[in-house]
Amino acid sequence: MSKLVVDTIQRPGGATLSFPVTDGTAGQFLKSDASGNLTFSDTYVFPSPTLPILAQEGKGIVGCVSSFTDRNNTYSSPQWSSSGPWTTYTNYNAHDDNNLIQFINMALGDGLPQGTSEWFIGDDDRGSGPRAVQFATGDRLGYKRDRLQWSNSTSNGGHTFRIMPIRNTSAAAISVPFYARCSDYYSSGYEGTCMFVLTPNTSTYSTVTTVSSTRLSYGQTSTDQSGTNLTGSISIPANTTVLVCLANTNSYQTTYRFKDTSHWYYLNSSYTFSNTNIVCDMRMLSSLYTSNFNLPNTGTCNGTGILAPLWTKTATNFGDR
Repeated sequence: MSKLVVDTIQRPGGATLSFPVTDGTAGQFLKSDASGNLTFSDTYVFPSPTLPILAQEGKGIVGCVSSFTDRNNTYSSPQWSSSGPWTTYTNYNAHDDNNLIQFINMALGDGLPQGTSEWFIGDDDRGSGPRAVQFATGDRLGYKRDRLQWSNSTSNGGHTFRIMPIRNTSAAAISVPFYARCSDYYSSGYEGTCMFVLTPNTSTYSTVTTVSSTRLSYGQTSTDQSGTNLTGSISIPANTTVLVCLANTNSYQTTYRFKDTSHWYYLNSSYTFSNTNIVCDMRMLSSLYTSNFNLPNTGTCNGTGILAPLWTKTATNFGDR
């Protein structure tokens, strides 16, 4: 019987492969070091699985997650009451402690408190689920629509919460303008509107340790408003994803009927996305829609690490960058 004795082997035009001098142990396999050297090994590192991403990035697709609740601060236990599960929630100050962690939990369709009698949930609604994903139609992302609410409370008639992830793909900071239109009615002291931005302390998802909050605009209208404008701009750091957040209050129209206006506008190339380096982060949007962040319901989160999992969990589930 013939045998071939060689130290290396090469196919025409291919790489030269060097074989190990001695045999391996039972069950081992040949492993390459990507430089042509083969060795026996018994370990294999499986690639980390990643979840499917909602849409292709950089193609002008813009989306957000959205949740709604029609439970206002006048309801009895186990719903909302005059004091929320941590402290009283005020919608026009959604950007700041003690409201921010409550906004995030309700926007994600959660909010079960710890050690209190109120549930204080997002997504107490008829017909739409929590963390609904919505995509822009033309210049607008969101809606203006009527809602029927069983309570018929003329004030504090429910809130809509939105989170839109925006990424600066360039190597330099870019100032980005935002425009929103919201329904508003400020009566009981808990309502109002708020547009704010959450900015991580580093550009890479997995290394985020703290998150800061900046309010761009807010409203406290003492008469029912089916639509009021919020505008503002912020400098997004290089290669960084920020979360643009929007909170609004429904305005009372007539018996059991409320107006819910909640949308960003001027999204075309002349305004928010005028710079091609500014895109909607589809990796983060997919994560906000699907991930279980298991955030706490109490604690200071503006400038702390409580909200860091929004970025680090995205790295785990959809890949780091």
